[in-house]
Amino acid sequence: MKFPTRRPRHILAAAFLLVPTAVPQATKPKAPSPPAPQGKLEIRLLVTTEPEKVFRPTKGADGKFAQAEPVKIAPRGKPVAAVVFFKNCQPDASGNCNVDIDLLGIDPRGKIFENRRDAALWRNVKAPAGGFTQLGSSYMKMQFEAGDPAGVWRVSAVAHDRVSGAEARSEASFELK
Repeated sequence: MKFPTRRPRHILAAAFLLVPTAVPQATKPKAPSPPAPQGKLEIRLLVTTEPEKVFRPTKGADGKFAQAEPVKIAPRGKPVAAVVFFKNCQPDASGNCNVDIDLLGIDPRGKIFENRRDAALWRNVKAPAGGFTQLGSSYMKMQFEAGDPAGVWRVSAVAHDRVSGAEARSEASFELK
């Protein structure tokens, strides 16, 4: 009986080593994505004359989404929106966040024109991924007419994380001429 030469034995050995990788292996189920980190609740208030870029974003010719710019001087007779972005809410045992928001609007004379308390910012909804900034579900819509006083208008927001007890604040101001 003749034994195969050294080269064919190596090929045969290599073939046996490759067979286990060709056989489908049982896959482990993916671990669920981790809940949001137990970081500090953060919010950012954006007052903009471009609410469509926030609520119905579209891609430009470059393939990127156009970003809404903060308003510096609000126009009369046009919509203005104050929107709240947040991150790092504390999820409950079921993975949901429970964050409320207080929105306060103050005109140039110091008069309150909006005082919304305990509005749902992200109530009983799955927590966003850790560190991800999410648009909240509550916002303030404004439109200024001829009789509204000129000067600096302010909007403030205070978010309350009902799971962790944390609070976060943000304020924005703009001018009406």
